[in-house]
Amino acid sequence: MSKLNDDGFVLPLVLVVMALLAAGAGYALSQGMAELQANVLNLEYQLCLLTGKNAIAILQAELEEDINYSGSGGKLTDENGGSYQIRVLKVSEKLRFVEVTSQYRGYQMNFSGEVELIMAIEAGQSGQIDRFNWRLLGVV
Repeated sequence: MSKLNDDGFVLPLVLVVMALLAAGAGYALSQGMAELQANVLNLEYQLCLLTGKNAIAILQAELEEDINYSGSGGKLTDENGGSYQIRVLKVSEKLRFVEVTSQYRGYQMNFSGEVELIMAIEAGQSGQIDRFNWRLLGVV
């Protein structure tokens, strides 16, 4: 046998190398889990934003179909698993103030805006949106 083995140098060296490899693997695993959690939170944020944009599209369609549309009347479920609520306040004959709240899991977003309508003369209660200014108020 060699002089290195007789002094017992190889076993402590192997243990140190194994400890370093285990520490490196643990660090890589924890970084991967943190990245995965960040991606999940980003996905939930994006789905909440998508739910709000879908609700705004529904609002536009409803207002063009019926100029007296007053909102959803409570929370409704979106096809992507979120929920939303629409409120419409009639400011004048052609102007509406709208509030949209969307929620997906831990996120909630609030949108508001002004809608200016062009009344359809021959269609009765229908109209066309001339201008729609909306903004994201905040994320809860």
